[in-house]
This record gives sequence, structure tokens and C-alpha cells, in this order.
Amino acid sequence: MSDSQPRETPNDRIDLCVVHGHLAFARYPVLVGHYIGDAFAGTESLLDRALGFRLTQRRKLGLYPDRIGTCTVLVDTNCRPSGAVVVGLGQPANLSIGALRETLRRGIVAFVIESLDRAYAGPSSPNPKAPIGLSMLLVGAGTGGIDRNGCVQVLLQATSQANAMLARLERPSARLSVLEIIELYEDRAYETWRAAKKAVENDRVLEGVFVLPPRFSARAGGRRNAPIARDPNWWEPIQITMPAADAAMDRSLSFTIGGGFARTEARTIAANLDIVAPLMRRTAQNVDLDGAPNSPGRILFELLWPESLKGRSPEEQNRRLILDEQSAAFPWELLDDRRPWASAEDMNSPKVAPPAVRAGMVRQLLQTRFSERVVVTHGKPKALIIGDPGAEPLKGFGALPGAVAEATAVDELLGQTRQSHDVTLLVKAAATPNQIFKQLLGYAWEIVHIAAHGVVDYEMAGADGVNRRVTGVVLGEGIVMGPSELSKLPVSPAMFFVNCCSLGKIDAQAEDKADKAGIEGRPDLAASVAVQLIRLGVRCVIVAGWEVDDDCAKTFALSFYSEMLDGASFGEATLRARKDAYETKPDNNTWGAFQCYGDPDYRLSALSARPAATGEADHFVGVSEAIVAAEQIRENVNVGLERDLNVQKDRLISIQCEANRKDWLNSAQLCAALAEAWAELGTLPTAIEYYSAAIKNEKATLALRTVEQLANLRSRNAVNEFRKGAADEASRAAATATIQDALKTVVLLTEAVGQTAERLSLQAGFWKRLAQLQPSDPAASEALKKMKKCSEMAVKLGGDDPDYPQLVSCNAAICMAVRNGITHDHIVCEALHRMVELPAHDEDDFWKLIRSADARTNIAIMNGALDDQGLIKEAYRRAWRHIGSPIKMRSVTEQLEFYEDIFRGGAAKTELARQNIIAWVAELRQFIESEFLDS
Repeated sequence: MSDSQPRETPNDRIDLCVVHGHLAFARYPVLVGHYIGDAFAGTESLLDRALGFRLTQRRKLGLYPDRIGTCTVLVDTNCRPSGAVVVGLGQPANLSIGALRETLRRGIVAFVIESLDRAYAGPSSPNPKAPIGLSMLLVGAGTGGIDRNGCVQVLLQATSQANAMLARLERPSARLSVLEIIELYEDRAYETWRAAKKAVENDRVLEGVFVLPPRFSARAGGRRNAPIARDPNWWEPIQITMPAADAAMDRSLSFTIGGGFARTEARTIAANLDIVAPLMRRTAQNVDLDGAPNSPGRILFELLWPESLKGRSPEEQNRRLILDEQSAAFPWELLDDRRPWASAEDMNSPKVAPPAVRAGMVRQLLQTRFSERVVVTHGKPKALIIGDPGAEPLKGFGALPGAVAEATAVDELLGQTRQSHDVTLLVKAAATPNQIFKQLLGYAWEIVHIAAHGVVDYEMAGADGVNRRVTGVVLGEGIVMGPSELSKLPVSPAMFFVNCCSLGKIDAQAEDKADKAGIEGRPDLAASVAVQLIRLGVRCVIVAGWEVDDDCAKTFALSFYSEMLDGASFGEATLRARKDAYETKPDNNTWGAFQCYGDPDYRLSALSARPAATGEADHFVGVSEAIVAAEQIRENVNVGLERDLNVQKDRLISIQCEANRKDWLNSAQLCAALAEAWAELGTLPTAIEYYSAAIKNEKATLALRTVEQLANLRSRNAVNEFRKGAADEASRAAATATIQDALKTVVLLTEAVGQTAERLSLQAGFWKRLAQLQPSDPAASEALKKMKKCSEMAVKLGGDDPDYPQLVSCNAAICMAVRNGITHDHIVCEALHRMVELPAHDEDDFWKLIRSADARTNIAIMNGALDDQGLIKEAYRRAWRHIGSPIKMRSVTEQLEFYEDIFRGGAAKTELARQNIIAWVAELRQFIESEFLDS
């Protein structure tokens, strides 16, 4: 079943391959899907990172696809993967087989056309007759999506239909020739391969399009089995709508969870709106203690939340509520699942928080009437802060000292403490309607924060003395800033925070009236400010649904902005702000008053994501899960897209701590997995400690490789410690003894179980390090001879990579020739030039990717041509961007250190040549250390 290389496809058939591996090793641009309002998470986020965050840039500019039939194509052959094709998936609740097929087909056609255009763009473009290939994730098969078999079939049908459409162009190269489906997890890869084989065999059309059977390719970065837990960065979409009904008693709420054929639907009668409305009024008045058995949140949870979701409430999953304008009127954040009869907690234990405080909850409006007024601003971003406009207070609207305190505190945070924004503060008498509109309409603001009185459908005398029913922010002088005024903003702010009582309310009937009244010139009956801001294209909107407590509101605002300035996403920041507001006054419902609309992963323009906290929570049920987690870190460190060394170290420490708490470090398998992970991170002493513990375990059933690696790391660490220390005779003797002991271990192992290319190469490495420790001693020459002999024996045995021991043999021969001033062996020259001229290797093997650079280094030393290091440095850069761990790159610097040390000894006549070599390799080593290894 396994076949890693593309096949010749007869009769214009498509070569189909299922890949078990990381998307970093996809051979072609990768196709992914994006739902409306969805966060960048998982593979889409990694792909964005691989392409220099150019997908994020498109998203910020409003150019990112999300609706069915929309797509964007980005191809860059200098990146790995070499591009992206993103197709829109619409609303999660509405994704169907037909819609998925249509959007995939459009994306594939757009990609092939783009590839043809690039091929004919100029002489440096790709060969226009070269086969066109595309890598794909199994789009639509995520949590709550279409089942795997259905997704595979739809993908193949879409590819077949795309090629049929392209055939009309009557251009032979206008077709997709290779399709590979990337699966990170092994069990899913096997399942996908079987589904693809079955789909082609059972469909005569597909049988004539694809080659059977599909290929299966195992590449680097693949993981064992899919995790049971959901991606913590995923926000579960729940669509809630209120279908039109003739009678009030027939009104119902429709819930759709997930998408596709696997979606779960539930309908619940709105418990008679005559009952719900008084509860919502009690909520706004805050007349009940929050968390009490009869609080509005508790009763609304029982009345409004469907049974299928009530049972899942303890899962604490981040959620994004996709609402229509009717369902948005309900205080979903306040729903309280803390049923007294279901709680077994001790009365003296800490109080459990409500759902919206335990997990993230953001809102998105289910509508299509949006505008995008995006501009690229220069310099420090601007923030407009307005607090209690009071130039000419209106009768019935008292002073708001809490609003002034909140505005002043936000101004101090953004403008002085953090100095993140150029802040304009307007409070009390300075906040005149004229000044407010001059500021709002005159500049491009990233943040607008308003704390003031607000009204919804309220009868008020205007500046002309005429009474009107108005909705908006009360500015004084008989003026209210409503939806019609906000619609005139020339530039959409990124974030609009409106802390005005009642403005979170969305009055759909008033909006309908406003639409009709607009024809008659009565825009003052428009719907709520929140709706208009969202329609205007504001990325994130926070509005208060009812009158809030001053202290809690100030805490919420300061916590929210602090989190955003620290690099948190909108979803993370709103959750933290709710928690802080709740902890300020747990019996007050202000934490639930703020309705947060926007993309959960939105971040302020100049900030990047902060690393996730590791914490001390337990993550594993059994030791086998900890082993898999450690193995995953070992793999992640070797993948350029995953190589955040600080994050990986923190995760490994977290595994260690939990294993120690649970007494799992007596597991030889876990110790070996931890050793491998620490070794890849380049922390050799810790790796040696865990390898030793694994081997000493009486119940150990370990691979012989564990013994080999322990010996190898001990010898490498011995040289590292010697070079960092005093380098006196005592330390030299200690390092020599350690290396000799490691050599003895591997020799005994070889005698006991037989020779392998790996064991002979390890022995060559031990002899190399013994020579390195004593370059001026005659023993160095003998060690170099044995290094060469062991390498030549390894070459004869073959193995997976016979060029590696061949390169080591060349190293030894060159060192002996340079030190003694003799002519180089022509066989060595030919071998090295052959390695330089080898075609590009598969990009999931670090050693093969740097082989040409290593060979060029040897040639430069051999010929004394020690000038240009450009090609060598670029080869290391290219490999490191894609694959490799600190221990692997450290192998390169250790080889250069070997040259620096070994050439300190030799014949007197070679002194000048050896000094030139030492200086040249030291420069190259310093470049590699500073470019790739300095943390």
C-alpha cells in the first residue's frame, strides 16, 4: 500500500495519494476551508504561519473567503508548503454535501488557472507542461462536520468535475494531475485511504478519473492516533434562530450545533414569551442574587437551553453563538447551569462559576449586510475614550461618576501605563456633541470606548424641541448618537466598546419599522447601536445589555484591554474580563451584561499571539498518554512550523511534573520518551539522566537504540563539557574515559547482536571525538584512521543513508591529508562532488537536506578555497526553516568545532593552512549558532 513517489498516470487519470504526516511536508500548495466567523486554529493557523501570515493579512483587509463559492489562491515556491488555497464553507450549520462540492470545485479550478498563469508569466516561471499537484486537508470533516466517507467522496467528485470543466479550455496542461490528502494522525490516514479506495471502486465516473489503488505515503511529523480532547483553540459554533411565527404562542428557538449531515438540531418552545420577558426585566434590574436557585439566569437556562446542550454544559467548551436579530435579544451569557440538585460540592468549597465565566462565549450576527471600510494607518494607533458627556445634561439623566472613572482609567491604561495608543479623552463638559462628532468622523480609530447613558426606542425632545423616539448614546443638548449617525463613520474602528445601559438590546421590530420609515425620512426609529456597529464592519463590539455596576464595569474594561495589549485574542480577553468582573462581585450579574460580538481569535494590529500557559493541571489519565505526549514533543521540535522551543520545553516540563506527582517516572518507556524529547531540544544532561533511568529499570523492555543513543549522548556531552571548562589535563582525561566507556558499550553491543551501519557510524564518531581531545598527540592520527575504517565498513553495509558514513569517511581522509600536507585522494574528491550535485532530496529528512552544505564545507577545506560561505549558509537556512531540531543543528556546529580542534595539530609545514581553516570554520560555526541556536 505504501508508495511515496508520484506515478505516471495513463489516460489523463489523477494520481491519488493519502499522506500520513505533517502539513509542513506537503509537496504542493494546501487546500483548506474556512467558515464564516471562524477562528484561525489548528492546521489553518499553521499554514498561515508557514506563508508569513499572509492569510491573516488578507483576512484583515476583508479579502478572506468564507461564503460558499469564494476562494483565494496564494502560491509561493520559496515556502514550505508552497502555497494555500482557501475555500469558503459558509455557516457551519448550513454546510451540505452539495455546497461543499461546489466550493471545492471552484477552489480547485481557481488554483489550476493560477498555476497556468504563473507558468506562462515569464522565462523564470515553472514549466507550463509540468504536472499540477494539489495537497488537501479533508475539508468539512472537522468536529460536528460531514462524516469522513462523505467528505472523501465529495472531494474526489469535486476534483473530477473541476478537471471536466478545465477540459473545455482545450489545453492539455489545464488539469490537476496529482491529488494528495494530508492526515496528521495515523488512524485517520488509514481510514481516509480506505474511504478513498471504496469511493473510487463504487463510482464508475471516479473509477475512470483516478488511478487505483490510491498511494499511501508516510512522511515526517505524523502522529499516532487522533486525540480524544478537542482543540482548545476551537470555538464550537451554535446557531440560534427564531423562525417567524403567526402567533406569539407559536414562537420557538431553533438550535443547530456543528454542521453538515452530522449536525444536531434541537427546537424548544420559548416557554411563552410572557414568562421570559419578566425574567429578562428582572435580569436588567439585578433584583436577584446571581447564582441563587431562582435567579433569572437559572430559570432562563431551563426555559431556553435545549436538553441536548444541557447535558454537555459541564464540558466547558469555548462557544461562538451565531444569532439572528431576534435570538440576539436574549441574555445568553447569563444562562446558569448550576442546578442545586445536580451539585455534590461541599458547602464550604469554592463556589462554582457560571458557564460564561468558566469558558469563552462570543456572539456573531447571522446576517449578510456588512460593509468593510478598511484603511492602513501609520504610526501609533488611535483610541477615542468618551465618558459621561455632560456639556448640557438632559432632564432625567443624572451624572455618571462611574462612567468618568472608567473612561479615565482606560485612558491611563492605554495612553500612559502601556503607551500603546495615541489617546483622546473626552469627559463631562469637554464631551460636547460637536466635539464628539468632530473626533469620530475626523480620524481613523482603532479603539472607541464610550461610557454614558443609552436609550432604546425612548421618547425625547430633540435639539429642535420636537419629541421623537430615539435609540442610541445620549450626548446632551437633546442629541442622541444613534445608528444613522454611526453609519456615517468614514472608517470602521477595529473595536467599539459601548458601556451604556440597554444598548445591548436588539429590537428587531424597531429595525423593521426603521427600514420602512427610512423611506419616509424617519431614520430615528433605527434598531440598536450594536447592530449598526456590526453592520458597519467593526471587527469587535462590546455592548452592555442592561445597567451595570460601576466597579464591575471598570474591572471588566481594564481587564479586557490589558489582556488584548498582552497579545490575547478577543475570545481570551473577554473570558478573562468576565472572570475578573465575576470575582469582583460574584452576586452581581454585570459579568453577564456585556455582549461580545466578533471573531474569537481577533488581535490588535501590532500584537502577536502570546504562548498558552502550561499550568499545573493534570492532563493524562494513564502513563501511556504521557508517553505519547512526550513523543509528540520530540516530533514537533523537528518540524519548523511547530518549533517554538520555549513552548515545547514548557510542555515537556509539565509532563515531567505530572508524571512525578503520579509516580510514573518508574516507567522505563516514559523515561525513554522524555530522554528522546530532551535530546532533540539539545538538553543533553537531562536526556542522559532519563536514558540511564530507563536502562536501569528492571522491568524495561526497550529497543537497542536506547543503549546506542545513551552512549552517543554521553560522548557528545563529554566533549561539550571539556570545551566549556578549563580544558586541563584532568578534564581531558575525564572526557577521554567517558568516550572510551561509550565506545566499549557499543563495541560489546555490536559483538553481541551484530553489526549495523548505525553502530559502526557511532564507533566512527567516538574515534573522531577521541582524536579531537588530543589533536597534537600521535594518538590523534591513529584515531582518525579508525574513524575512517569504521565509516568505510558502514558504507559497505549500506543502510537507509549510505552517503552519511561516506561523508564521515571523507572527513577523516581530508583531516589526515591536511594535517600531514599530502595530496588528497581523488576518490574523496569525486564522492564529495557527487553529493553536491545530487538532485533535491525529500524535504522530510534534515540530514539529506544539509548534505550538499556539508559536502561543500569539506570541499572548501580540502581545496583551501575558504572565501564564500553563501551557498553553505543558505542551505542550512532552507533546511532549518523546514525541519530539524536543536540537537541536529548542534551536530553541525560540533563538526565545525571538531575541525577547529583537530587542525590545532599537524605538520609544521601546514601551520598557515590549518590556521586559515580554523578561522574559516569558526566564522561558519558562529553564524549557525547565532542564526539558529541562540535562544
